[in-house]
Amino acid sequence: MEAVDGVNAEVARIFAAKEQRRQALARLPFPAKVRAVMQLQEMAATIMRARGKMVRPWDVSARKEKNPSVSKVSVTKT
Repeated sequence: MEAVDGVNAEVARIFAAKEQRRQALARLPFPAKVRAVMQLQEMAATIMRARGKMVRPWDVSARKEKNPSVSKVSVTKT
């Protein structure tokens, strides 16, 4: 079966854009990645609550208030 004109080019463009987006997200600093996960959790929580499920997304601000040194933890390589 022949592909419709331009479909293969469009699919290639979509995959290239997807790869560029993945690389851009990989270059983000860790705190930005955590914020992105938290945003996704909030979005999913809204849907889950509408379905009657109990959900509790991460609340990093509450943890920071209890222990301000949490953000100062460093990892050393051995």
